[in-house]
Amino acid sequence: MSFDTVLEPFWICLVIALTSSCISITVTQQEMFRPWREWVVKRNAMIGYLFSCFYCFSHWVVFAGIAIYKPVLVHSGFWLVDLAVTAFFTIGLTAMFSGIILKVMRNAIAKAIEENDMKNKLGL
Repeated sequence: MSFDTVLEPFWICLVIALTSSCISITVTQQEMFRPWREWVVKRNAMIGYLFSCFYCFSHWVVFAGIAIYKPVLVHSGFWLVDLAVTAFFTIGLTAMFSGIILKVMRNAIAKAIEENDMKNKLGL
């Protein structure tokens, strides 16, 4: 197996992972989706939980991406097993991306709060 045949599915997994992370954080954490999450919780508590947990939600987004693009990183001879390994590899990447994104968001929020507090103390 050549490097190029591994590089393309790896690249696809990276794209799926970053996209899944962004979609999952947006849907489960951002204010604009709060009414939708609350509506889902009222209909079904378990599915509502899925829409409030970025890690849980990201699994389904990754599974959809893997089903659409069908990248395969390893070749054991069992296509379904190979697809599952690829999916969970991509979920791992998604979790790492989500951790980075959430840390950056948390730091940005903390900085904004600190600046606001400083302005209030100075009377600006």
